[in-house]
Amino acid sequence: MIMLLRTLLRSSAATYVVPFLVVFVLIALGNDLTAWTTDHYWPSATANSTYAQPFVFTTCAALGAWEGARLARGRVFNQASTRSALGITAPILAPVVAGGVIAAFAALFLSASSADPGLGIPDLRVLGVELLLLIANTLVGHCIGRRWPAVISVPVVLVGAFICNAYPVTWSVLWVRHIVGAGLRNCCAVDQVMDPRALWSPAAFAVGLALACIVLINCRTSLRAAALALALLMAGAGTAAVVAYGLKADPVLARPNADLICRSQGGVSVCLWPEVRDADRIHSETGKVIKALTTAGVFTPTGFTMAASPAPSEAKLGILPNAQAQDIPAGVVLGMMPPPPACASTSPYPAVTARAPVAAWLLLTSGSPADAVIQQTGPAAAAVAQKVRQLPQEAQLTWYQFNVRAMKTCMSKPQLVPIGGAL
Repeated sequence: MIMLLRTLLRSSAATYVVPFLVVFVLIALGNDLTAWTTDHYWPSATANSTYAQPFVFTTCAALGAWEGARLARGRVFNQASTRSALGITAPILAPVVAGGVIAAFAALFLSASSADPGLGIPDLRVLGVELLLLIANTLVGHCIGRRWPAVISVPVVLVGAFICNAYPVTWSVLWVRHIVGAGLRNCCAVDQVMDPRALWSPAAFAVGLALACIVLINCRTSLRAAALALALLMAGAGTAAVVAYGLKADPVLARPNADLICRSQGGVSVCLWPEVRDADRIHSETGKVIKALTTAGVFTPTGFTMAASPAPSEAKLGILPNAQAQDIPAGVVLGMMPPPPACASTSPYPAVTARAPVAAWLLLTSGSPADAVIQQTGPAAAAVAQKVRQLPQEAQLTWYQFNVRAMKTCMSKPQLVPIGGAL
């Protein structure tokens, strides 16, 4: 067994090519693999690592073509053998698949090092789908290599595999990108999870494609086998297309609220995802901000949550998993700001000019330093809010409530200058 393994590794082209592929992933793709991960969230790190898929799959497909051409050149399958064609092929392609797995884990290492997810495991569903696609690409390349000499099959597979794996993500027909797994990289924010259809679709396509290749490898000269292989391919591709149809570019769903960790702060519920670091301090700081606002007479919701879709009585707590104490006021204020009405996208929205000054006033009222408010809302909005803060508390609340009502409709004009006052 050890001798067989040594022989396979010594004779396989993957032994010499995969180290260069790993270096390419670590150096050339490093920025892309680390730029869009969500801090401390394993699903995001796992999904983002699939950015390397087109390069890994293309390399493995080309290596598969090389191994197929090598076997065909040696007329291995024309000789009497105690093993089936698949039994001969499997150990030859095993180093190729293993090399692809190593490169994929190198990409995962980079993404995970950027996200710093801590203890836990990657999303095994994504890794499983990635493995199926890797095997399918390798088998397709191998089948092509068995038909054409390496001087033709390897370049054809290199170009074809890269186009099929990399280009669909640029097409407007979204279901095409999902059947080849190109949409997996678009997951996930901390309040999102992968849509299962984005996993089932490429899995179905990969299984159909792999089974079709296995049939051709075992029975390459049979017309019945060719028909069966075509049927398997069509069944896999058709199933994948049906499952993927209707998926958006970002194949995500709202994360279950059951994962939230909730505590009461001054009678207001504050719910955080478990990935939030220093959750005790975040709960405490959120309670301080809420207390400052309620003391000033500002009505606050009954709860603040990081969930994707807060309940009607709750507000969104707009912070990231790595939020610091100074980020909390902005996260609370973000949730308290009314969203623009639907009419704002089709008609004039006069109250848009009030959004920044109102946010600045809430930030100052919550205790944020003036220089931080200027950075977050701009000097002009911060100046208006600071002048409003010089008015009596009742006048400030009247100004705030008037502009909040105006921001909920396209019919009302904001009142940046308080009624009866001058700025």
